[in-house]
Amino acid sequence: MTARRWTLQLDGVLLPGPNRLIRMHAQEYRKLRDELLLLARASLTPAAPATPLAACHLRITLQRPARSLLDVDAKYGAIKPLLDVLQAGRSYTRKIGGHSLQDTTVGLSLIHDDRDGEGELTGCIRSLQVVQVVGEPRVEVVIEEDLRPAI
Repeated sequence: MTARRWTLQLDGVLLPGPNRLIRMHAQEYRKLRDELLLLARASLTPAAPATPLAACHLRITLQRPARSLLDVDAKYGAIKPLLDVLQAGRSYTRKIGGHSLQDTTVGLSLIHDDRDGEGELTGCIRSLQVVQVVGEPRVEVVIEEDLRPAI
């Protein structure tokens, strides 16, 4: 059996760094995630699998202008909204005006979760590589299924 592979190309996307993400209002973050989801759905090749991948390898290339390059730890933090989009939708509770409201995030259902699966850990992402290159804003993602049995 051969491993399956999916790709995404998000043209014109400049992911915000983690410092901006931390200070981002929840509605603004939801809007960013929704925009990424629409772009990802349009560019996902081939179509998402019937069930989310239990184990995978991710390679993400961030193409950015030279003036907005991120340092090593920041480039990994910047992909958080993208990882949220790759997962299946999930429900959560948010508070509005003192009231609790059930809400749901929508996702591509491409990966089971965004937990770490390297080494002895049991999460879905067995390896994650984030690379930056200088150029016009663009994000490229390659997701490869890991067929090895869990440890």
